[in-house]
Amino acid sequence: MTVTPKIANRKLQNLHINFDEQDLKLIRHAFEADSFSGKSPIISDYEAVISHYFDVPHALACCNGTVAIELALKGLGLTSGAKVGLPPTAPIMTILPILNCGLEPVFYDVAPDSFGPDLDDLTVLLVDGLDAIITVPMWGYPWDMEPLVRFCKSHNILLIEDCAHSFGTHMNGRKFGSFGDAAAFSTHERKLVSTGEGGFCLTPHKDVRTRMRTWQHHGAKTKDGAEFLGAALGTNYKLSPICAALGISQFGKLDAKIQQRQMTVAKLRDKLKAVHTLREFKRFPGSEINGYAMVYWYVGETTAETRATELGERGIQSDTVRYKYKPLYKEKAFRNYRRPCPNAERLISSIITLPCHEGLNDTDVHDIVNITGDVFCNRHQIGKVA
Repeated sequence: MTVTPKIANRKLQNLHINFDEQDLKLIRHAFEADSFSGKSPIISDYEAVISHYFDVPHALACCNGTVAIELALKGLGLTSGAKVGLPPTAPIMTILPILNCGLEPVFYDVAPDSFGPDLDDLTVLLVDGLDAIITVPMWGYPWDMEPLVRFCKSHNILLIEDCAHSFGTHMNGRKFGSFGDAAAFSTHERKLVSTGEGGFCLTPHKDVRTRMRTWQHHGAKTKDGAEFLGAALGTNYKLSPICAALGISQFGKLDAKIQQRQMTVAKLRDKLKAVHTLREFKRFPGSEINGYAMVYWYVGETTAETRATELGERGIQSDTVRYKYKPLYKEKAFRNYRRPCPNAERLISSIITLPCHEGLNDTDVHDIVNITGDVFCNRHQIGKVA
């Protein structure tokens, strides 16, 4: 197998920014609206697009995905000291809103071979009480949500979905973000819907959406069609109308973008079957991943981090290296909340990610396949990508 030492002058990573004339057209339209603040009518238009795409009654656009989690916590009425479960496989952005709201983060272990919760471990946590659970389907990999939904309902636990990676991820035709009492999404530049910065919440509950909006809009409450300040506490987490206009355009292209990514996923999956030290991460039967990134288990003799670092040196960046991926409770700021989660620790130490975005061409895919095969100790020819 012939493999170049590295990809010259660039790094293939989980990032593709590509705005077109349609994006610019809708941004220009934002300047023509009656208002150019966070109360512009284009914000409501954007929220209607979001609600329709996910088939969830209520959406609220906001300034970023971390704020979206905070709004969900506020909207669900969680008060100081409430216990909120989250997996240590989550990013830092998931735990910060919990702490900033004065709530107590409680780490639960994930199920073996999954980013979903281990229900047996959640049952253990019930002894000391659990008020809410946040799920985080990292890199858009789905699992069976129905047992968790039943668990939460039977124990009167609020369910929040942190779906920053999971635009279009689904099981049995139902999109992630539509299972819980609330969901939070990010539209950061690396997300499948990108507005640079931004986020939004989903909820099936009208009263939850009302409380989220009150907190977002300086504590304003509505009476007889007018808004009044000073009746409640709040802050200012509104979204710029420029970001909302861009979001409308991005949602219009989302399904096509996912389809392109899934075509690349199929190519990589087929060619990397020959790499016997790699095994693709498990997903819900019958559900394809959305192509946020591909996740592979490494089952070789060295550590996944060692191989992923070598992969980066050859021009292909794994998110696990980029973000120095580790259990959240091993980060200095969160060590006081440490709780053993062996499944999560094994998972984090054993996986890598590969880019599969729509900006990759056939040459890029060929390079990913061959360099990955070489790095992960599969020294024979894997084959060219058509």
